[in-house]
Amino acid sequence: MAIREQNKGSILLIKGIDISKPAEYIAENSARNSENFEISRGVLTKRSGTIQLGSIIGGTDYEIMGGREFEREGVSYNIRVGRDSIEYYNTTTTTWVDITGNTLTGTTTDLVDTAIPLLSGNRILCITNGLDAIRKWTATGTTENLGGTPPVAKYIQEYKTYLVTANIAGGVDIPERVQWSSTADPENWSSGNAGAVDLVEDGEDITGLNLFGAYLCVHKERSIYLGYLVSSSSIFLFDRKATGVGTVANKSIQNIPTGEQIFLAKDGLYLFNGVNCRSLSQEINEEIRDGLNAEYANKTWSVLIREKKEVWIGIPMGSETTGSTVYKYNYETGTILKDTRPYMATAWIGESTAGLTWDESVGTWDSSTERWDGIGLAKGSDTINLSDTNGYTYKVTSDTPNDDGTAVRAVWETKDFQDSQQRISRFNKLELWAKGNSVRLEYSTDHGDTWTEMIDSPMTLTDSYPGIDSPDIFYFDTVGSTIRFRFSNANLSQVLGIKQFIISYIPREMRK
Repeated sequence: MAIREQNKGSILLIKGIDISKPAEYIAENSARNSENFEISRGVLTKRSGTIQLGSIIGGTDYEIMGGREFEREGVSYNIRVGRDSIEYYNTTTTTWVDITGNTLTGTTTDLVDTAIPLLSGNRILCITNGLDAIRKWTATGTTENLGGTPPVAKYIQEYKTYLVTANIAGGVDIPERVQWSSTADPENWSSGNAGAVDLVEDGEDITGLNLFGAYLCVHKERSIYLGYLVSSSSIFLFDRKATGVGTVANKSIQNIPTGEQIFLAKDGLYLFNGVNCRSLSQEINEEIRDGLNAEYANKTWSVLIREKKEVWIGIPMGSETTGSTVYKYNYETGTILKDTRPYMATAWIGESTAGLTWDESVGTWDSSTERWDGIGLAKGSDTINLSDTNGYTYKVTSDTPNDDGTAVRAVWETKDFQDSQQRISRFNKLELWAKGNSVRLEYSTDHGDTWTEMIDSPMTLTDSYPGIDSPDIFYFDTVGSTIRFRFSNANLSQVLGIKQFIISYIPREMRK
């Protein structure tokens, strides 16, 4: 009698993408590839969509180069910076308001950085593109040049009571220099405690500037410096950490609640703990190392999303010239999934000004993976702003499963399953626990080179998961040494959640 066995391809406790080894050797709950799925309550769900926020940016060159939320005297302002214009979003009129002042002259290679130092006891917004004079905005009127003849710099960062600049540009290029204003006066660069230091130990240019705990953090491609205030005339001292790696993209730097700092290096994503660095994930760094578009690597962007316990890092891969491939790293579980966001040039976190209403929700409540009273739907929750090369800004929202009216293609590709004794097998059935609108299911017996769609695919689903004893069933009949599956949904206004699947097969002869 033939022995009927079952392999359980559990989606629960998802390990994320793993391409570090052949697909038959990765864990059963790992994926060979994932696109536009997220993890909600321990199960896979098609990711949330986006809606357009206002209209196209003003000016003549439309790529949005940067943005941030700026708060002054209890009022929050959502700011975006294009190649030649600067705007803030008026939530009352739902329009973008021009605050440019003198037109910017940057190009798509002149990246934007921002800081919010103190001036006369209040925060001001400072903006640099490494080409024009540093701009300031006090939440009234238009932006103006920051006073006191500050240097033109690629990177700026507020640090305690100082405005710090790094990698001095603008025609007087000193790429290894860190320069700071006087105490609590970002418009005084020539007296008081104003000063500068050139970090020349390794002969490399500064590639990033951020904070790390109580320190100022300066990146180069193969080292990281931690700066701090001292009581001597030096004002700042910098300790060089011989980490062997540093960032190649200033906007990739994020400080995460684990006490580490994540960033993109030339050969993948790394974590810095204040002393040394470690590779974020062997499972995904091989993909980044092989596919990174090094020419545009500095256009990588990132955002920290505390409500999801994730960092999103948009990296130019292959022929991409902006961070269109988004790696989503969960810093509690270590899971890494991936989204596709075509033409996205930058992103930043803002604050929601209104909660989701009952009538605004899309689909049925049974099919939703969100909690009605969850923090992500509430006023004051974090809002992810995505901006593209065409001059538009979008808000990530659970209100819709579409990207500004375009269907999202969500794909989950499993490992290559095989018999425990590596026998050739006759695969005949897949039991599935899923909910939503529909799911397309394909299989491959040649490691993903070719795919065959199941007879009952796409299958219509219901608003709730099937009972444990009554799954949806796909019948098929194929023989092979290995088999992998691809679950997908690319339909407009459709959602999909996948909890578990079980593969049935009959082992046959040993391979010769």
